[in-house]
Amino acid sequence: MQAVRWAARVACILGVVWSSSAQAGPRPFIWTFDTDIVPKGDVELEQWLWARSRSPGAPERPSAYWLWWAPVLGMSQHLELAIPFQVRATRGVTELDSFEADFRYRLFPRGDDRPFQPLVRAVWHQSVRGASPSRVDLDLVGSYQWESGLRVALDLGTQVGIPGLRGGDAPVRILGTYSVGASYPLIADELRLSVESLGEFGLKELDHDPRLFVGPSVAWTFGRMWLTAGTLVGLTFASSDTPRFMPRLIWAVAL
Repeated sequence: MQAVRWAARVACILGVVWSSSAQAGPRPFIWTFDTDIVPKGDVELEQWLWARSRSPGAPERPSAYWLWWAPVLGMSQHLELAIPFQVRATRGVTELDSFEADFRYRLFPRGDDRPFQPLVRAVWHQSVRGASPSRVDLDLVGSYQWESGLRVALDLGTQVGIPGLRGGDAPVRILGTYSVGASYPLIADELRLSVESLGEFGLKELDHDPRLFVGPSVAWTFGRMWLTAGTLVGLTFASSDTPRFMPRLIWAVAL
């Protein structure tokens, strides 16, 4: 009986130590990448559920839904790696869409508390569907946080599609993206309210009118878990091809 009591005490102590040391790294925005990364040696399981509704200019194009799932690994105090796969669904079909190797390199180490933080993101996106080519994504991200907790982030990106990988002479396609977000804590270290915008425009070999979205989100952190939810609304004055809504729900747990 004494041994059982000691085992219970040890289990409680280990549980407290584990729960206090494994803290989730919250993402305050649903589309704009931020500069926080997972600590070295830690792992998060992260999931995204998101959608694009129909656009007024293309009513024949169905709404689409994606499920993104990945372990996110803290490789060092500068680098994290996500290895996701993504499933896409429409009313008529559900299929494996892609898998990726997603590297996020923070120029200053995690734990550096200076207000401005830069990050570089590089992704190999291996497409499985025949309708979309494999591609390379590159992002330059910067964040700035004031003592009040107000945080802003700017994300400038490009997606370079490479149809020629499947054979043939199809040209390289390039899409440009930009997003900016502002986030303010309603409850310190627990609840944040954000607003952000996203822009997309074709740079090369893409019949892609510029698109512009804006919308709110809310982020909640609780222990080893965090959740961020919101939606972007398409501003159709930029293009009639802009989807009306792009909601996204992101949640993760630190192991």
